[in-house]
Amino acid sequence: MKPTALFFGSFNPIHRGHLAIARWVAEHGVCDEVWLVVSPGNPLKGAGELADAGQRLEMVRLAVAAAGLGERVKVCDAEFRMPRPSYTIDTLERLGHDFPGRKFALLIGSDIVSQLDKWKDYLKLLDKYQILVYPRPGYPVEGAFADRVTLLDGAPQWDYSSTRVREAIAGGRAEDMVTPEVLDYIRTHNLWTKSSSSSK
Repeated sequence: MKPTALFFGSFNPIHRGHLAIARWVAEHGVCDEVWLVVSPGNPLKGAGELADAGQRLEMVRLAVAAAGLGERVKVCDAEFRMPRPSYTIDTLERLGHDFPGRKFALLIGSDIVSQLDKWKDYLKLLDKYQILVYPRPGYPVEGAFADRVTLLDGAPQWDYSSTRVREAIAGGRAEDMVTPEVLDYIRTHNLWTKSSSSSK
């Protein structure tokens, strides 16, 4: 049985790089489905950096619906019904309980691998779940956890982050980074613009 890949993220905001990774993983036989798990909060990030959780969730739904990713890429709001802050291991165990017929894997970027020891119960995470890693430019998979993860060779790479996307939005030049639907939502709700308090 192929796993369901859980692509956790703040998606602050979701951008074309996220969608490209989800599409590639879904289409290359890596897993059965890809679930984009929107995190209301991130224990490793300050709350002031994040747009409203409901708005981020809505943008992910808009992006996935418009991108034509098919039935194998879905949006998951499980962490919205869990205690905060959200910890990945707790969410994995909750989803395992709620969907006993599924096998779950964790999908992360190579820039995250070296930070795994900062996560709650990271050894349990490594022992119990497959860790799928997509490459990020400038972040080779190396160090203590390199032999505990599966590198997805050939997966698409992009050279910008959500931070750069927010900066581009503030400068009025994000058209190539986010889908039109997400950009319209951002403009309608005045997110990350120079006049917005969310432009951090």
